[in-house]
Amino acid sequence: MRGIPRTVLLLLYLFSAVSAVPIKAEEKSFKVQRRRISRRNAPNGAAALGKAYRKYGWEVPEAISKKVATIQTLAADPNRKEGTVKATPEEGDASFLSPVKIGGQTLMLNFDTGSSDLWVFNTNLRAEQTQGHSVYDPKKSSTFKPMEGASFRITYGDSSAASGTVGTETVDIGGAKVEGQAVELASLITDSFLRDVDSDGLVGLAFGSINTVKPQQQKTFFENVMATLDKPVLTANLRHHTVGSYEFGRIDSTQFKGDITYTPIDDSQGFWQIESKSFAVGDGPTQTNPTASPTIMDTGTSLILADDAVVRSYWRQVQGAETDEQGVTFPCNAQLPDFHLALGPTYMATVPGELMNYQRLGQNTCFGGLQSNNGQSLQIYGAVLFKSQFVVFDAGNKTVGFAPHN
Repeated sequence: MRGIPRTVLLLLYLFSAVSAVPIKAEEKSFKVQRRRISRRNAPNGAAALGKAYRKYGWEVPEAISKKVATIQTLAADPNRKEGTVKATPEEGDASFLSPVKIGGQTLMLNFDTGSSDLWVFNTNLRAEQTQGHSVYDPKKSSTFKPMEGASFRITYGDSSAASGTVGTETVDIGGAKVEGQAVELASLITDSFLRDVDSDGLVGLAFGSINTVKPQQQKTFFENVMATLDKPVLTANLRHHTVGSYEFGRIDSTQFKGDITYTPIDDSQGFWQIESKSFAVGDGPTQTNPTASPTIMDTGTSLILADDAVVRSYWRQVQGAETDEQGVTFPCNAQLPDFHLALGPTYMATVPGELMNYQRLGQNTCFGGLQSNNGQSLQIYGAVLFKSQFVVFDAGNKTVGFAPHN
């Protein structure tokens, strides 16, 4: 006997790599509310801008790097308390945190439609690296299984990184459960990467083609749970200074005005990527961005990062606005016009002027919610936009839908 044929071995390997099984339930949709976590540090505009640049592999200007270096890392808080299920988000709305059960252990995670890794703080890290966080302990779980030979490495553009081992676990988000979901457990992590994490980890909700697990990429939670849902959709209902939620499998028509307008996505790069080729400022005319970069809808980014022409056109209408290497700032008492952005060929979203103020920096200096993509080839539309829109990520039809909040 010559042994098992190569084709059989390959099939066995592929079967073992894609073993996640959604647990069927009577409910066909699942909602998870955001919660507030007590943190000592308020959101920082330069840190948010630097984080977005690193996430997409862009060079971070030296002035931003120096500014971020002065920000203290999140302090340990052994008495950290969770609020009720329906609670106000963190100050500045920089992070939309939601409870996720991993092997029965609850962590507060960022839902990130701009990445595809499920990564958590865990007991493989040094104690000083996990202070102030809920930590996943695989030894306390009866359902954790190490994924032999598998590893992951998330690398940012400034060489900050997290890497480690991978296991499978039962993951429960709002009652939607997946057995055998790939969960990444860091054992090595750089300090700059630590500063970027203001939660207990991330739930990546882009497409598995950009998952970093090797030798076999893993599906996201959304991809794995999709077959059990009434509809293959995820909705982001994020609000400013009030309760918001994510929901799998249902579109809640009580949460938005009018009809949802859908636009096709290009998922060839693994993102929820759309076109955004025009804009308007306040009551001004619609302007075309002739060299518009593709746009990623990213709940894991705080700001709107747009092409320079768009950024200049908006802030030119704000008296006292200034741009330097650390970003756009303006007098806090300035009147901010509404910002209108095309999302696809037919829908124009309105971001109210009050949302364009991301953070107060000083007595009368504020940091803009719209910043430059620094000449890069992508526009990133983050939480500043999401706070104005009900957004549907439709994986079945490969579209993203938009409607204004009620």
